[in-house]
Amino acid sequence: MIHVKDAIQIVTNSSIELSTIETSVIDALNCYLATDVFSKMDMPPFNQSAMDGYAICGETETDTYTVIGEIKAGDTHTFSLNNGEAFRIFTGAMIPSNTTSIAKQEIVSRTDNTIKLTEPIKKGVSIRRQGEELNTGDLVIKKGTKITPAAIGLLSGLGIEKIKTIKKPAITLIVTGNELTQLGEELVLGKIYESNSYTIQSALLDAGFESTIILVKDDYQATKDTIEKAIKLSNLVIMTGGISVGDYDFVGKALNEIGVTQLFYKVKQKPGKPLYYGEKDKVKIFALPGNPAAALTCFYVYVLTAIKSMMGSDNPTLISRTATITHDYTKNGERAHLLKAKVKGNKVNVHKGQSSAMLSSFVDANCFLFIDSEVNSLSKGDTVEVLLLP
Repeated sequence: MIHVKDAIQIVTNSSIELSTIETSVIDALNCYLATDVFSKMDMPPFNQSAMDGYAICGETETDTYTVIGEIKAGDTHTFSLNNGEAFRIFTGAMIPSNTTSIAKQEIVSRTDNTIKLTEPIKKGVSIRRQGEELNTGDLVIKKGTKITPAAIGLLSGLGIEKIKTIKKPAITLIVTGNELTQLGEELVLGKIYESNSYTIQSALLDAGFESTIILVKDDYQATKDTIEKAIKLSNLVIMTGGISVGDYDFVGKALNEIGVTQLFYKVKQKPGKPLYYGEKDKVKIFALPGNPAAALTCFYVYVLTAIKSMMGSDNPTLISRTATITHDYTKNGERAHLLKAKVKGNKVNVHKGQSSAMLSSFVDANCFLFIDSEVNSLSKGDTVEVLLLP
């Protein structure tokens, strides 16, 4: 069996970036930048007011000014102030030259065209200076960054219409098992409702990726044919179930027969020991355990890492940080544990129900508490490693 950290390293090292495409900024959500993006303008592009109020010109001890006009956001005329003068101005408007400060309207008393400040203000207050955020030529967003709503807003605010991103992978999800019953069908004794396709597909969608789902019975030829077809149509194939060593677990045999190169099989971890990772014709292939919690654990730790690596992410793995455990914990066995847990501030608490079949402890978990294989127990107050869920 391979160590958890070694398995993650193999996943990241073996992943190859997908092709680059030009994407409209509005369509780039959850994509990853293929190139650095530099600013073609200053941001803000001119000195502007940060408040509704009055642009004033005068020494800081001056408190009375004559209002000589009004400037709205979007006005394109340029104006100038002399000492003792003021312009009524609104948030985002271009300020007149010689402006000393912006007096917010809450501290101004106005009579006709004369204003009086009700409290002193500092020089330069409430002015957004040209280039305060970015100067022309500055790096805006670096290659490998995931495009978020904020990034889309920033890019569009800079007048950038199109960017180069990594093409999203074509993903096929294969779910195996004779025991599975679909939603809407009557559940008979001995069967269970199929949930892995819903779980993994939802996790993919949450990360910004679509997938095609194929359900297959525990039949060798059907399994082999389905995998072969999926490899031809995909950049990434994910399977759940059928990878263990039972008489009706046909996935491993089929992968070998198809000619998939095994990069690792079985990880020294709990849950998710029978995890398979391989490749064929540059297509990456994961066979996840069939137990729901084990499948989702392996998805977050390995599959999502592979996808983000394909997309050129500069940080494809789950974010790791330290926390203090709030209780004692004894680990059974010699495998590393990935425990569903909740971290709040600097404290982490392990949830009950850590079985590989139990998703209930996953519902409000926001991290895995990682216990390495050589650690046998933890005491309340120990510093531990947690892997933050996305």
